[in-house]
Amino acid sequence: MKLLVVEANERVSAALRAALEEQGLEAVCASTGRAALELLDRARPDVVLLDLALPDCDGFGLCGAMRAASAVPILVTTARGDHLSCVRALDLGADDHLVKPYNLAELLARARAVVRRSRPAEPAPADLGTDTDTAPVAAAPDGPSEESPGDLLLAGRVRIDLRERAVLVDGAPTELPDDEFDILAALARRPGRTLRTDQIVEEVLRAHRASLRATLPTRIASLRERLGPSRLVESPEAGCYRLPVPEPYA
Repeated sequence: MKLLVVEANERVSAALRAALEEQGLEAVCASTGRAALELLDRARPDVVLLDLALPDCDGFGLCGAMRAASAVPILVTTARGDHLSCVRALDLGADDHLVKPYNLAELLARARAVVRRSRPAEPAPADLGTDTDTAPVAAAPDGPSEESPGDLLLAGRVRIDLRERAVLVDGAPTELPDDEFDILAALARRPGRTLRTDQIVEEVLRAHRASLRATLPTRIASLRERLGPSRLVESPEAGCYRLPVPEPYA
């Protein structure tokens, strides 16, 4: 896997490049938007790691330009708690985000995930990161559906297809990063039930619990934004989240 690292701080990018190469990966680095666009065309990376703070251009504009020029998966990096920037970048075509400071294991996991998602012709992995057998699935409130119960969840006006990892809001497809999809699916399996942060972390991302626990509020905020007017993720108390009991889906 080849990564294009777009990072204004050359010491940071050099250290990251060395760490990636130790993992047997290839990395090319750019410290400006102009260099990033040139490398995107010349180096043909498998994934881009894009820092939004660049000296010669607006990082959001660069994200949009990259998406217009290529279907390469884009991971943006933002400052901790800067969820509005993350949401804006996702709307411009980024595939996922990382909150600084991040660790190498999380970067590699997210890079692998967005690369898998960008190659729909490849068989889906058997383990999608959700445990569909640990809890009952919410049945369609207005009768049976054609999908099997293990593949479709309903949460108010949101439909969640576990098999295709797809979300529909009022019938319109809505793309979610892998972690946000898994958080939504975990809550949708237990409509009306409040889940603590540690319960969500345990189910969604067992391999990197500390990282997910620290950034869960940011990811919930991003999820709410992406679900648009539905904004169905409730927080009855600090560190706790739930989805309401579904109403009939129109």
